[in-house]
Amino acid sequence: METDRRSNTFGAALAAGMLALVLLAQAASGALASAHAVETSTRRAVERAGFAYLTGIRTYAAAVLWNRLDPIFHDYYESMMPHEEHIYMMPTIRAAVALDPQLLEPYYVASWILARRGEVDEGVELARLGVENNPDSGFMRANYAQLLMLFRDDIEEAAYQARIGLAEDTVWENLVVQYESYAIFRAVFAAAGDEASAEFVRGEMLKIDEEIDRLGITIGHGH
Repeated sequence: METDRRSNTFGAALAAGMLALVLLAQAASGALASAHAVETSTRRAVERAGFAYLTGIRTYAAAVLWNRLDPIFHDYYESMMPHEEHIYMMPTIRAAVALDPQLLEPYYVASWILARRGEVDEGVELARLGVENNPDSGFMRANYAQLLMLFRDDIEEAAYQARIGLAEDTVWENLVVQYESYAIFRAVFAAAGDEASAEFVRGEMLKIDEEIDRLGITIGHGH
């Protein structure tokens, strides 16, 4: 428990430090824009540069937070305690999501931690937020659909999300994520009694599986 307390303290301090860095960058950017506010075109150029700078700082800060946390979760704590007991991660996860809404993994991990702890509304809402902030992500659609099916028994909405996830313009991080997400979609369609869609997805999974074999990729934890 002493290790957990140290991890919590350090994680909170790191999150606070990263947020302070972003706030400092915002203040500096605002000051820079004000100093050049005399000329409209110059001001707009400075504001665009400042926005790009802040975006880079925020994305970097979120990545630092998550990249520190993710190996700890997978390599140590995941093997020692149930998934739902990883509540120590939540402050860092929330900071990472606030800094970079396009960072996908925290939505997935946190939504499952909350749902399995019995905080279903919060978990499902976080999964929905992941879809809202990343509407083209198949991974986020699959996560949201699975939570709706398993914890809300909302098969109709889960199937709706799955159908969107099958769109041609859906973005996938890699073939393994796509394969695993399609397996979720297939289960959702089967639960909805939509055998035609479930069979279609099965056929697509076979194609993806063949491509994975051709490339020599190992199917495991793809997220």
